[in-house]
Amino acid sequence: MRKSVFAALIGASLGGSAALANGGAGSAYGYCRDEITTGWNFYCDPTRAKKEEKPKLPAAAAPAAQAPAAPAEKSYTQKIEEYRKELDELKYRAVLEPSPENVQAYMEAQQKMSRMAASFTDQWQRILFRTPSLDINTRFPMTQMGGSVYQDQMRVAREASLKDAAANLGFMVIVEDAAICGLCTPQLEVIRRMQEQYGIEPIVVTVDGSFHPLFPNAVVDTGQLKALKLADSPRPTIALVEPRTGTVEPIGSGLLTEDTILERVHVVTQIPAGQRY
Repeated sequence: MRKSVFAALIGASLGGSAALANGGAGSAYGYCRDEITTGWNFYCDPTRAKKEEKPKLPAAAAPAAQAPAAPAEKSYTQKIEEYRKELDELKYRAVLEPSPENVQAYMEAQQKMSRMAASFTDQWQRILFRTPSLDINTRFPMTQMGGSVYQDQMRVAREASLKDAAANLGFMVIVEDAAICGLCTPQLEVIRRMQEQYGIEPIVVTVDGSFHPLFPNAVVDTGQLKALKLADSPRPTIALVEPRTGTVEPIGSGLLTEDTILERVHVVTQIPAGQRY
């Protein structure tokens, strides 16, 4: 009887081992329920659940290789500077190594530059033909005939400006002793001729009281020039003075010719600043 029971136990034990071996882990016999697994945990370790594998993210796509940027187009300044450098290089090479090949290469490059300049000049002239506002010839004739007509017209206008200035403004000439001022006498000779030709009445002022035969009635400065801010001006000096306001408009210092005086009087009395050219 004992042997039968013992054999049954052994069989059961072997069966349990088989069950364990077959992955039952004793659960088929109730060993792994909480109320009877005390002390038998070494039989009842449940199969550990495999760690959930995180879904693999798709590998980030490698950035597409960027196509090399197209080189920026060179400015016209850069182009002409490069061309000039090339021309200089050919010239200096031809000078330092004047072989027939080097000299000819420079001559051909220079001829190419001349052709480009000629093309530019041709276009320039054609634009002037059809764009009068850009043609200086419409204001200042460039031909000899046109220049003569223009000069005659300007002389009439300048003479009128001189007469008007002499009649309404003081035409002042500042001089000093001829022994000190070598240009004063020649300047007074010019003024005398203009007086006779245009009928002007200049005001001749001597800073030192010296006598000048051409203008024996010259005024001696007694402080008037300082008041007009002309005391330190070189001798001779010509200026226009507005008698009512005392406004002074210098015409120039040093020896001035008749044409120069006519032009300057016309400019300062008739042409607003900035509109002469």
